[in-house]
Amino acid sequence: MKVSFSRTVKEEVVFNDFNECCSKAMLCAIIKINGTLALSNQGLALTIRTENAKIASKIHKMLKETYAPTIEFLVSRKMKLKKNNVYVVKVSKAREILDDLSLMSGFGFQDVPDKKMIRKECCKRAYLAGAFLSSGSVNPPDTSNYHLEISLSQQEHATFIQDLMNRFDLNAKCIQRRNKYIVYLKSSEKIGDFMRAIGASQSVMHFETTRIDRNMSNTVNRWNNCDIANEMKSITTANKHIEDIHVIEMFLGIDMLDDKTKKVAKVRLKYPEVSLKELANYYLEETGETISKSGLHHRLKKIHDEAERLRVMETN
Repeated sequence: MKVSFSRTVKEEVVFNDFNECCSKAMLCAIIKINGTLALSNQGLALTIRTENAKIASKIHKMLKETYAPTIEFLVSRKMKLKKNNVYVVKVSKAREILDDLSLMSGFGFQDVPDKKMIRKECCKRAYLAGAFLSSGSVNPPDTSNYHLEISLSQQEHATFIQDLMNRFDLNAKCIQRRNKYIVYLKSSEKIGDFMRAIGASQSVMHFETTRIDRNMSNTVNRWNNCDIANEMKSITTANKHIEDIHVIEMFLGIDMLDDKTKKVAKVRLKYPEVSLKELANYYLEETGETISKSGLHHRLKKIHDEAERLRVMETN
C-alpha cells in the first residue's frame, strides 16, 4: 500500500529527538488537539487518540520520559469511512501532567496554551510539529495543488497557531470549514519552510526535488507544444503560399512575375514545408543571393495579392 506524503512527513518528525522543553511543547499541542478528559473513580483521566501507530509510540515515549505515568495502550478500529486503527493512550497523573503543561482551565483545556510553553524558538517549532502530528495534512509534491493544513476545533486555537506559523514568515491563512477551523498554506515555498521548521528535512528535499522535476517537465511540455504549434502554423502558411503560386501558374505563369518574386516562388515550390527562416537559407543556396525574412514576406505578399486578383477575375 502506498504511504501518503502526510504520513511520511509525520513519521520523519516522530523519529527526531527533542529535549525536555520541546517534548513538553509538543505534548501540549498533541494533548490540546487529540486529548480528552473524563472523571473516573481514580480521578481525572486523560486519553489521547491517534490513527498512526508511530505517533502513538512517540507520545508514549515522551510521557514516560518526562512524567513516568502509568500508561494503558489500546487499539480499536474505526467503524466508519476507511475503518483505520485508532491507537488510544490512557494516562495516569493527568492533573500533574496538565498542570505542568499549563493546559487546565476548570475541568477542561485552556483555549490556547500558556506563553511560557513556547517561550523559546525551538519550543515554537515543537508546538507546531505537535499540531501537525495531531491534525495536519499536506498534499504530495507531484500535484499542482500545493496545500498544507492543520484542522482545529476552536477558533481561538486556530488563530493562535496561525499567528505562531506567521512568526516564521509563512503567510498562513485561516478559514472555517463546516465545524472546523483550518489553518493552511498554499505556497510551495512556504510549505517547504514549514516542514523545515518542524524538522522534516528529508521530506523537504523530496518535496523540492519532485516539485522542480514536475515544473521542469511542464516547462518542457510547454516548449514542445509551442514548437508543434509553430510547426503547424508554418505548414499552414506554406500551403497557402503554394496554393497562391499554383493559381498564378495556372492563369499567367510564374515567368510573368518580376525576377526576385519569381525566384522566391520557385524556391517555395521546391521547399514547400519549411519556415520563412529556413526558406531564406534555401534561397541563398539556390540563387547565391541573400534575402531577409521581411523580404521574403514582402515577395510572398505580392504573390498572394496577385493570386487574389486572379481569383476575383475568375469568379466574375
